[in-house]
Amino acid sequence: MNENIKLITKIEDVDIDSWNKLLDKSKENTVYQSFEMFSFWKQQGGHKPYVFAIEEKKELQCICTVVLIENGAGIKRKLTRRAIIFGGTVFSENADREKLQGLLLQKMDEVLAAKAIYIEVRNFYDASEFSSLYTRQNWKYIPYQNYKIALTDEEEVFAKFNSEKRRQIRKGLREGVAISYEKTEKNCEGIYNVIAKIYDDKVKKPLPTLTFFEDLMQLEKAGLAALHFENKIIGGAFFLYDKNEIYDWYRGGLDYDYKKKFPSTIAAWAVMKYGLENNIPNFDFMGAGIKGEEYGVRKFKSQFGGELIEYGRYMKLYKPTLYNVGKTGLKLLKKLR
Repeated sequence: MNENIKLITKIEDVDIDSWNKLLDKSKENTVYQSFEMFSFWKQQGGHKPYVFAIEEKKELQCICTVVLIENGAGIKRKLTRRAIIFGGTVFSENADREKLQGLLLQKMDEVLAAKAIYIEVRNFYDASEFSSLYTRQNWKYIPYQNYKIALTDEEEVFAKFNSEKRRQIRKGLREGVAISYEKTEKNCEGIYNVIAKIYDDKVKKPLPTLTFFEDLMQLEKAGLAALHFENKIIGGAFFLYDKNEIYDWYRGGLDYDYKKKFPSTIAAWAVMKYGLENNIPNFDFMGAGIKGEEYGVRKFKSQFGGELIEYGRYMKLYKPTLYNVGKTGLKLLKKLR
């Protein structure tokens, strides 16, 4: 390696001011790659963050955080251990992007191959410039799609919803559904209980604990939207945001119990409204499934007039046998539940 290049893998070796400045100026800016989020992940059980950065001539050129996530205990913990990159590498304006990305990927393999079953980057930007690099390093492309909405002004955004979504929002609000953005313990727990019920009844995937979301709400760039109706919380969302995007991270509503109040639809609108009121340019639905495969909520998300994009994901298997065993086990668990 060039003697002018320094590859950093310890958080204590990263200059936090340089990290913040790089993030602020980079076109790959996302709150998910911030020091604030790194510190958050460090607090959470079942989550361990890693940092990979490169300095050239003592100037920070790129940085990428990876979160090692595992669920449950015993064999379940062993079979769910994956390394996730939220967003992708953040680069300086004049960085040699492909060279630096290649060095980071090699170092990630050295550090994480013995720890994770697989590693996956969930791109928040177009990373097609690295497609050949990923292929050479044995990563597989997954055509994962997403919907994004430009938050121009409230009337224009609302007008692009299909007529049924507009009707549902108007009707629910008219009949007494109220939106609260206050980061109170009651709102946090109420939204969590709604989402936990949905995960238990439908999603059949692990949901972080209530403590996870309580800790999340301590972050400056985190928020919630709670839907109140007749002294009950019937839906809501937990979201993150930065200067470019508001991210619809966890959201849900008790649609079956409150059929004529449309809490899932109003919850999505509530997150968009927060973005509009705080001059955030874009709303990110955080996923619309794999292209060509059935995905339950893709139709729901398509009804808000957003743009369907495909930044995709890249995945590399470190332990194929454990990956296949874990995948089979998850399918069986869904059927049993």
